[in-house]
Amino acid sequence: MTRSTSMEAGSQGFLTGFFTLLHLTVCIATSPTCVTRRCLSNKLIDQDIVSQPQSENCTVDVFLKRIIYQTVDVNTKKLLFTSTLKVQMFWKDPALAWNKSMYPYDQVILPAKKVWTPHLSVRNAVSSMLEPGTKDLMVFSNGTVVHHVQMHIIVGCDINLYTYPFTTDSCPIYLSGQDSMGCGSIIHIGKIDPKGIERGDWRTESVDNIRDEKGNTYLWVTMSTRSFNPSVTLILPSILVMLADVASFSLPLGGGERISFKVTLVLSFIMFLIILADILPGDSLCSPLIRYHFCVCLTCLVISMILSMLLTRLVADGSILPFSLSRWCPRRAKPPPSEDSPNTGDSELEEQSTAPHLKPEDTALQRMANYLEGLAKQDQLAHSRKSLANKVDKVCFWIYVLCSIVYASVMLYMFKYYVCAVDNLDF
Repeated sequence: MTRSTSMEAGSQGFLTGFFTLLHLTVCIATSPTCVTRRCLSNKLIDQDIVSQPQSENCTVDVFLKRIIYQTVDVNTKKLLFTSTLKVQMFWKDPALAWNKSMYPYDQVILPAKKVWTPHLSVRNAVSSMLEPGTKDLMVFSNGTVVHHVQMHIIVGCDINLYTYPFTTDSCPIYLSGQDSMGCGSIIHIGKIDPKGIERGDWRTESVDNIRDEKGNTYLWVTMSTRSFNPSVTLILPSILVMLADVASFSLPLGGGERISFKVTLVLSFIMFLIILADILPGDSLCSPLIRYHFCVCLTCLVISMILSMLLTRLVADGSILPFSLSRWCPRRAKPPPSEDSPNTGDSELEEQSTAPHLKPEDTALQRMANYLEGLAKQDQLAHSRKSLANKVDKVCFWIYVLCSIVYASVMLYMFKYYVCAVDNLDF
């Protein structure tokens, strides 16, 4: 009995030693000979993992942890705005995980070209370019991959320029990582940091993360114009020219000073519009009111110039027409006296009876008196014409001032209360 027990104990010890030796042999055979970070990196690179992590629905959750947004330019002629996104994103790839007991490291650096990375695109972009922020990316032991990319985006947006240069509008940047079949990356946006919010004549008010009903994510960028510079270069000169035109009514009608001044104003305003042809915003669904404002100003200047010309002619000729009606409608000639007229002979007898009694001195005085009387009549006629022209000029002045006040009130109302809506999500 004792002998059998000792034999069983010896066999158990032998088996235990055998299995222990076998385990040590297997561990030594399977243990890597190189356990440095570079060896781990080379091992992951040799796996040639350039395809998307596969799942049941062929999608990968990609988290955009931080986005640094910056508006580069806003083209109001072509209705385009350019922006730059610096994105820090991470996703999980189980094929890149490792056992820390074999490689005691939390993270390792891999070349970005040797590993699959999500492809981000913008659905409503006219053009977009995606480039890596760095040549390398970081991989953690659990398979989490952290990568930095930079996107240069040009987005077509019907910016509402109705109240330009006092404009505030929003445009979407529709980020996507999926293809037309629904496979690819599902984007999850985290923190957004706008940088360089004041650039040129535009200011970035806010950048919000919005998810629509279909689960798609887009950035809602709200921008506004910095109105000081456009107001000084566009609105203020037109207002000053109109005030100068109103003040020109104080110039006298005669002499041509008023006409020459008004012609100078019209030509100056036309040159002003020609210079601003490349600065004025283009037409969109909501055409800018400032275009209609310039049309109204030019029309008022031309009408005021023509009115001054007509009133000057009224002072000079007594008519605003460029021709004399007496030439086209001559008066009927006075009929010659008939033989039966009883006063004909008497008048001739009177002339014959009075003519011999007039001396040459009296005849010269009579002619001079007639000449002075004619001058007095001409002066009186010119004074009456000038008085009539001044009355008409005053009436036109007050009509001009009243129309200017009404126009200014209408424009202020349109700027403040009228809303022109544009759907920028319709693309």
